[in-house]
Amino acid sequence: MITLDSITHTYPGENEAALRDVSLTLGDSTITALVGPNGSGKTTLMQILGGLMVPTSGSISIDGAQASADDLLTSSIIASSARDFDELYSQSLVAYARLRPTWDEQLFTHYAERFDLRVNRKYVRKLSGGQAAILSASIALASGAPLTLLDEIQAPLDVPTRYALYEEILALAGECMEGKRPQRRFLISSHMVSELEKVAEDVIVLKKSELLAHETIDDFTCRVSALTGHASDVERFLAAHPDLAVIASRELGSTREIVVDLRGSAVGDTELASHSLTSSPCSFQDAFAYLIQENDQ
Repeated sequence: MITLDSITHTYPGENEAALRDVSLTLGDSTITALVGPNGSGKTTLMQILGGLMVPTSGSISIDGAQASADDLLTSSIIASSARDFDELYSQSLVAYARLRPTWDEQLFTHYAERFDLRVNRKYVRKLSGGQAAILSASIALASGAPLTLLDEIQAPLDVPTRYALYEEILALAGECMEGKRPQRRFLISSHMVSELEKVAEDVIVLKKSELLAHETIDDFTCRVSALTGHASDVERFLAAHPDLAVIASRELGSTREIVVDLRGSAVGDTELASHSLTSSPCSFQDAFAYLIQENDQ
């Protein structure tokens, strides 16, 4: 269990915090999605969890024990689509990774075969963005690190390769959950929100450097629903629930559809039926978009 307590970070020379008072716990969930608009603090959070950056204030603990940056560095690995290793040979990069005591050579060989990786005395800078990203991802997955951080690693990948990578992450996470491998946690950040719905168990949402939500994918999706009915029935329903947050509304002739945030609401199917309203949950991507919109209002 990894617990963040009031983590705040402000970069030198900056007035605004990149992260502000973020508290959360990475518990038993194996795969967590990290989403948010550009500049929301996702990469900063990743680097702090990876031990590459010490927060300005706040603390991190692992299984109840205070964790230093060195503790986080040795128990995690971070892979991103940034070209941080362009001046290394791909062969050298893998050689360094093999120094980890948890390295799994058989697993890396599998990834090398599936993704047609060429590990040789060729500079990483000579690889395409997609090739460099999948090399970094393969190293991270084969590392055996208890906390594996994938920061927009799939951004340069084409659709088939992205989906193949998701398959490998799910397969590896499944073996960890079944006890076939040591426990690991995977934190994946991406702007491709819709794709993460089928991969992650829970989600962390950041907005303007703050934590908006940390919950299961199912709970997050169910929090936002579209209610549809005759305009008069919708008005009657809203009058009965003045505290209900309406995120969006549109007229369809005599019919009206409203998008509502049901967090903390006792509204159920029986009551909706009594108002002649139908309910349909929003997709993960739409729920994310509506939540961001709601918090901009």
